Amino acid sequence: MQISGHGKSDQLAQLLLGAQESAPIGSNRRTSSDGRQDRVQISQQAKEIQRITALADQPDDARAERIKQISRSVETGTYNIDGRKVGDAIIRHALTDATL
Repeated sequence: MQISGHGKSDQLAQLLLGAQESAPIGSNRRTSSDGRQDRVQISQQAKEIQRITALADQPDDARAERIKQISRSVETGTYNIDGRKVGDAIIRHALTDATL
């Protein structure tokens, strides 16, 4: 079986899925068959999401120290768990996920 990418199935895919030939990697412009160039623009919202993601990926020294404290407490057997706090956190997390 050979799939050539030409013919009615390819045309149908272009119509239904908006399939296009991909531009070379690293290129944000492509010349169409009528000589015009396509451009890609990233919205302000997408740029803000990228910025926030980059901030979230940065190491947090306070969090790392807290994790070390908890690890030491678990190892020594002195870590106490408050079931009510755990339950409240689970409910809060579930409600937050449901609204987002």
